[in-house]
Amino acid sequence: MNKKAVYLGSVAVLSSLLAFHSFSKQESLNTVEKCSSLLPSGYNFSMTIEANIDTANGQASMSGDLHLTDGTQDRNPELSAKVEPFKQCVIRLMK
Repeated sequence: MNKKAVYLGSVAVLSSLLAFHSFSKQESLNTVEKCSSLLPSGYNFSMTIEANIDTANGQASMSGDLHLTDGTQDRNPELSAKVEPFKQCVIRLMK
């Protein structure tokens, strides 16, 4: 019974540390330049942000898209998955 309690306690502490590390890393990524640390190395990326901002009804609403390319025409699902954390980081900055 003691081994089980120690194991569960260890898992809880480890989970807390990982959650704290993840949260603190997100807080420090407060610029696009810092978000770029999430991109895979070895590429030269180009980013375009398209946004529509509607203030006609007195309250601003925004919609748009973030485009990121490595300069090739090839669609690489593996690379797309690797750059998704960067894209989400930049989108959080725009909100």
